[in-house]
Amino acid sequence: MAQEMSEEEKAQREFFIGLLHGEAFKCMFEPDFDEKARNKCLEATGRLCNSLFLPYAGLSTDVDIDTFIKNFNNAFPGERKLVKIGSVIYYEYFQGTGSHTARGECGCPMIRQSHLKATPLWCKCGTNFEKAMFEAVVKHPVQVELLDSPLTTGSDACRWLIHLKLPVITTGGAEEQ
Repeated sequence: MAQEMSEEEKAQREFFIGLLHGEAFKCMFEPDFDEKARNKCLEATGRLCNSLFLPYAGLSTDVDIDTFIKNFNNAFPGERKLVKIGSVIYYEYFQGTGSHTARGECGCPMIRQSHLKATPLWCKCGTNFEKAMFEAVVKHPVQVELLDSPLTTGSDACRWLIHLKLPVITTGGAEEQ
């Protein structure tokens, strides 16, 4: 079950929100902004957000992957579903089953609380969020494929494949590593 944030975590979150409101982030979504630079920014944002999420969710990455999946599913019953088959995790995030979003809406708290404008580019941040989390658990690089999201495909949920062993992309949606 989700836990209250500590004062330090609250301060980090407020600092993060301040950064997101800054000119640098506004410029990042301008059409002439360098795509590689944008992707680097979204990678850093996803990793930072994940570092705030894990303590809030009460999840430890110092466990084996099967234990982490069980703990993750139990922390958010009905909202997030992770199923591991071999070296691939199928991950579904059903917005609207918890208390914070309507089904089919973006689940990012920064977008949900109107700190950011909703754009499909933010899904790269979410993909990097997942990448950071699973790399922390397995202690090596993983590959994350976004299959669906409300912002990219109009889906009712976000869906990812987490490749614990680095394969060739199967859906044609290559992400920069």
